[in-house]
Amino acid sequence: MSDIDWGQGTYETTAADLRPAARELVKAARIQPGEHVLDVGAGTGNVALLATELGARVTAVEPAARLREVIAETAGARDLTVVDGTAADIPLPDGSVDVVLSNFGIIFAPDPAAAAAELARVGKPASRILLTSWLPGVMGKLVEIIAGTVREVTGRGNPGGPGIDWHDLNALSALFSPHGFEVTATTLELAITTASAEDYWETRFANHPLGVTTFPLLQRAGRLDEVHQRFLQTLADNWTTPSGQVQLPAQYLLATAVR
Repeated sequence: MSDIDWGQGTYETTAADLRPAARELVKAARIQPGEHVLDVGAGTGNVALLATELGARVTAVEPAARLREVIAETAGARDLTVVDGTAADIPLPDGSVDVVLSNFGIIFAPDPAAAAAELARVGKPASRILLTSWLPGVMGKLVEIIAGTVREVTGRGNPGGPGIDWHDLNALSALFSPHGFEVTATTLELAITTASAEDYWETRFANHPLGVTTFPLLQRAGRLDEVHQRFLQTLADNWTTPSGQVQLPAQYLLATAVR
């Protein structure tokens, strides 16, 4: 999200939840040794680190300074370069990348058309782009409890919300086809489990960069307690087992664009 500092809070918890999707993304890319792989919105480096294990030369683009430090510390001696940048502003030459990957990262680009053009610019003539995005359902319902209340309080749209439906194959085709890409996609599911609804709230939202950014605003408006209770009730009604454990079956799209 464009107006959120993803280095705030403890994004590491969410990043750990997303590792299975990162593995699926890297597997689908069929990376070959020596290829130059670009990880856009790299977070803590899930995708970038996996790509290095396949013998790729990897560049991780991440706008949050703290997360860049996390990646650099974890990378060690791997062939991994970490740079400051965004999906629409990548500090790499034209035609220098074989594979572009983004695991739930580019979907927060404030200008999707500019982001698509930038990925096409840095890609080689035969480059491929693979990205993941949430399908309507679990994540959308939970985030909307917070984002919808923020809209009511501020009178503005979603904080840094996406400009297109990244889960819509037609929308992706319209975005990438002007740059010579043909887009295909498959639907996968990511299981997220926590000990309780309150644990999910604390570890995945209250300390997530989204929560760190928006909860003070909701608190000042006198709406945070209400949002908290609605959030817990939604989890209880839909994704909580009799033992109290939360089990989220979050579906997502894995899209591939080739030219």
